[in-house]
Amino acid sequence: MSEEEKEEGKSYTTSFRLNESANARLMLFCELTGMRKSEVVKAAISQFIAPTIQNANVIPPYYNPRAHTCVDNIIISKDIMKNNTEAKNKDAKKEETHAWFQAFWEVCKNQQFARRVVKTIRLNWDDLSQLDPKIVADKYNQHFHEKGNYAKHPNSWLNDGGYDNHVNNSVSTHGLNFDVTTKHPDD
Repeated sequence: MSEEEKEEGKSYTTSFRLNESANARLMLFCELTGMRKSEVVKAAISQFIAPTIQNANVIPPYYNPRAHTCVDNIIISKDIMKNNTEAKNKDAKKEETHAWFQAFWEVCKNQQFARRVVKTIRLNWDDLSQLDPKIVADKYNQHFHEKGNYAKHPNSWLNDGGYDNHVNNSVSTHGLNFDVTTKHPDD
């Protein structure tokens, strides 16, 4: 490593004081964007100070200012807001699917392959989110009871939409146990 590269790679610590109002704005900005205080300060230096003093070496080559928007009189980059919103939506979906899984799992009698069940719930979330997990688990338990050793595992049953099957016990099977289903009355 050359001396210039070592000098460029150095990091310096700087401290500063903010009045109560400025600190509150900084904290709110950090909360809205998911950035740390140090990242906000670095971005501010790159955005505002470096161009003023005409020093191109201060602006990192990867920094590309974006169009800005205003939220509660605070200017926030649109791409930062979009990323923050996507992350919150992803976290919310993860929490919802986990809660659904927990409710399903506590009623389910055949608790095998929990990770696969969680993955199946996430993959089929659009359909499953509309259903009560305890009722779905009861339907699975009925399937498990009727099929015994031939019952599907919970993840396969969920993935195949077993919760949509409606068993019609009035159909004669001459003593044989088939999975006889009829069309759902709401379809």
